[in-house]
Amino acid sequence: MWARQVFVVMLFFWLALSGTEAWLAGLAVSVAVAALSAWVATIVPRPMAPLRVLPFALYFVVESMRCGLDVAWRALHPSLPIQPQFQRFSLALPQGQPRTLMVSVLSLMPGTLSAELEDDGETLVVHALTDSAMESVEQLQERIRWLFALSYQAGPGDPA
Repeated sequence: MWARQVFVVMLFFWLALSGTEAWLAGLAVSVAVAALSAWVATIVPRPMAPLRVLPFALYFVVESMRCGLDVAWRALHPSLPIQPQFQRFSLALPQGQPRTLMVSVLSLMPGTLSAELEDDGETLVVHALTDSAMESVEQLQERIRWLFALSYQAGPGDPA
């Protein structure tokens, strides 16, 4: 099932980007990627839900644009508040791919930066330009939970 979904998504992207001129090469590449992903899925403990990758990528692009425009607007209009700060953020993601993706993607989003993952592995120090940037950090974590089809588990400091 996994390999079939990856094959369809890869073939769709190939055809969308290159058209029908090289469809045979796209077919071969899609088969190879599907076979490789099926093999990787056996050794990776938390594979992403393949049909959720495209909506996540779209979310990332839209949020990057929105946040980038906000940062640019603040830079060009000095009267708007910029309050650089470090804040601690409790991660509610399991170790491995979900947490690594969170730390990596957060650093790519304008207005935020993953500054440090504390020794406990549960707390991320985030550099944010404004207080409102921390809302996008929480939203990103929820999107990653959705991408990996993870159910919410309350952490030690969370209400039951």
